Amino acid sequence: MDEQVLRYREAKLMEPIYRMFKVIEQEDVLKAQTLMAVTMQYIIEHYSGKNLTPADVQHILRAVLLKEEDGRYYAMYVYNEIQVKAAGWLTLLAVDCPVTLEALGNMADQLAQALQGKDYITLTAENVLHMLDQIVAPVDDVVLERLRLNKEIYLAELRTFLVQ
Repeated sequence: MDEQVLRYREAKLMEPIYRMFKVIEQEDVLKAQTLMAVTMQYIIEHYSGKNLTPADVQHILRAVLLKEEDGRYYAMYVYNEIQVKAAGWLTLLAVDCPVTLEALGNMADQLAQALQGKDYITLTAENVLHMLDQIVAPVDDVVLERLRLNKEIYLAELRTFLVQ
């Protein structure tokens, strides 16, 4: 396989770990560095010579983060991860629609508000997609239809880090 393709796959696989680091770093640099080290050590010890999948990465992050501060860092990470995923989906779904950047930003803000105070340990992929569906519905029918057409793909992405 082409080396560029392999490097892209590796970088893509490591994105959630980097996002975890950046989210926690905003609050505590030393804790972020420590959790990054623990995550990398776990990968080295348990996945050397094996193919690491995106689901494996999310499983490792969940295990590492749930043990810290009674899951508070996990909640911070999940909150951010959902927002990153949803922003990407909405941008892609609305690319040829008359939906403004302001409207996309408003939808992202509404999702952030809907996620506030949720129990991220028990939050399901279905819960998140239902929230997003309710937010998109009044804005644009085409984007809503596309969201619903891609529902299974988005559920699968969310399930890599949320409970089933």
